[in-house]
Amino acid sequence: MQQFLEVFSELKGKKLYLTGESTNADIANYIYENPTLLDLSLQGIWISDPSISWDVVQEEIPAVDFMNKYAGLFSFNQTFMSHLEEKAVTCNYTGYMDKYETIEFAQGCDVWDDIFNNALIINPAFDIYRIWDTYPILWDADENLEEAIHAPVDTEWSECSNINVFPNGDNSLPPALTVLPSVIEKNQRTVIVHGLADFILIANGTRIAIQNVWWDGLQGFQTPIADDSFIVDGVGAYGTMHSERGLTYYEVALSGHMIPQFAPVAAFQIMQYLMGFRDTP
Repeated sequence: MQQFLEVFSELKGKKLYLTGESTNADIANYIYENPTLLDLSLQGIWISDPSISWDVVQEEIPAVDFMNKYAGLFSFNQTFMSHLEEKAVTCNYTGYMDKYETIEFAQGCDVWDDIFNNALIINPAFDIYRIWDTYPILWDADENLEEAIHAPVDTEWSECSNINVFPNGDNSLPPALTVLPSVIEKNQRTVIVHGLADFILIANGTRIAIQNVWWDGLQGFQTPIADDSFIVDGVGAYGTMHSERGLTYYEVALSGHMIPQFAPVAAFQIMQYLMGFRDTP
């Protein structure tokens, strides 16, 4: 960001709204925690399908419920589904959404990998970022865009790197347990968004993570999230929405991990709210 401001110096002092997706949501939270390092006026943050808690919370606990919800897409046989159900009961994952208890992760409870590996056997093109996709999305390089943003034009760009960006692992604590509470309290508006068709990080896991966050003296949301509560102008119900104490949470129907790509109409309205162009979510 500091290098970006050196190139585009006319943006210094401007209002900044940070967005981050997946593991980038971690980075966005930590940037927001260090506002004096940037000559910008931080206003709000949007983290989309974020990795904000432990994998057991956002992958393992909700995995079997997610599989059951989309059983027709996974196409597992009844024997394997029964195996997963028994494993979920043994690992105390069944009914967890109704409890929000202390997180405990026992050995042999990696049901997410079981589901993923077997889904690939049935459908080699299975996409964890949106489970009904059957082929990859191609990324077309645009030399005019590369030149406009001062990106090297002799580089082969791709939508997402195949190289492990954390070759030595990432030992930092999840933001839900560290910086997220203070980010919400400092912000004018904080938005968390999750696509309901995302399997790499599952919406119910994000709900659990939020319910274990303390901000403004209270833990999690104090009232339930209502069904069909996210209303998109000119469209109607497009998932769920809930807002309390400066944090607004959306779940977007028919969307996978990359919400602006999969549900642009919903993403545009969410961005309008984040930036103050609309008073209500």
